[in-house]
Amino acid sequence: MIYDLTRTLVSGMPVYPGDPEVRIVAGGAPPWRVSALHLGSHSGTHVDAPLHYVAEGRGIGAFPLERFIAPGMVVDARGYADDAPIGAEVLTGYDLRPGMIVVIRTGWEAFWQDARYFRHPYLSADLARALVERRISLVAVDALNVDSTMSGGEAVHAILLGADVLIAENLCNLAPLQCGQTYMFAILPLALGAVDGAPARALAWDINHRFGSDLL
Repeated sequence: MIYDLTRTLVSGMPVYPGDPEVRIVAGGAPPWRVSALHLGSHSGTHVDAPLHYVAEGRGIGAFPLERFIAPGMVVDARGYADDAPIGAEVLTGYDLRPGMIVVIRTGWEAFWQDARYFRHPYLSADLARALVERRISLVAVDALNVDSTMSGGEAVHAILLGADVLIAENLCNLAPLQCGQTYMFAILPLALGAVDGAPARALAWDINHRFGSDLL
């Protein structure tokens, strides 16, 4: 089974305060339908490239596909209070290896379309440094931001992106995935070239899944 961890892009969806609002407008000349898409590079489920924070950092198009398709794990970080830092202790007991994708599950996807979504827990600097030390390829979260949105923090972006570790935010539908189990993940950004980030399709599947076998 393939699990879709992606927020559907729709008009009026939550965005980081100050980011462009998402508007999808249907148009075109009959009988053709061509929709106009108005959105920011960090709308919905998306990937941050180092250029998002580091002036001399690489843009999203500079990374090989292997950085976005890799084995990984979901780490359980549920139970934290609103706007609380998540400590490095959440990594205890997880067999995280270099090159993996790590998805931090806060449980905050439950507050999508609610004002509380903006008061999510966030990664502490210690947790960010621990992920860098483990040479993780990409860190994802089921919340609006890896930093505190309420206080406008930036420490985690600085640590991760400064170490060339990619970030994905606004994942969802994590309930079917077992924390600590190895899955294959694909968090594929749009091919936008030398840009600070891009909306992405985030998928996961069992490590032994055979594509197309259900059609045989």
